[in-house]
Amino acid sequence: MAYSGYLMKIGSYTITGSKYVQFGTYEVTRKVQDLEPYRDANGVLHRNALDHVPLEVSFELMGGLNNTQMSAFLGSIQNNYINALERKVSATVYVPESDSYVTQYMYMVEPQLKIQRIDSKTNTVYYEATTIKFIGY
Repeated sequence: MAYSGYLMKIGSYTITGSKYVQFGTYEVTRKVQDLEPYRDANGVLHRNALDHVPLEVSFELMGGLNNTQMSAFLGSIQNNYINALERKVSATVYVPESDSYVTQYMYMVEPQLKIQRIDSKTNTVYYEATTIKFIGY
């Protein structure tokens, strides 16, 4: 299936890339895994690549999001945790390399939120651009 208008679905929450995601930052890495690779006496590598390929997905949220927007984004992901302690989700991810979607269990790496500024008149917190990352099981 080709690109269908969204980058990721975390449970029922859809990340389209147009609301919070900084363009040019969406990256998907396919982590090919081998079972007991070895080099023979001639130095030739022998691989036994496994079918399961866990993905790593990262993107930046736009700088300047306020606390209400950040809370809405992160809360939508948290509402779809399968296991909150692990930050485990079922994610459907757009993979540009194959122009297709892959669904797998992933966990969200702890976001490092940096405060850009605080508007003391409105009690609003604004954040720097923040990297969001998911790693497949």
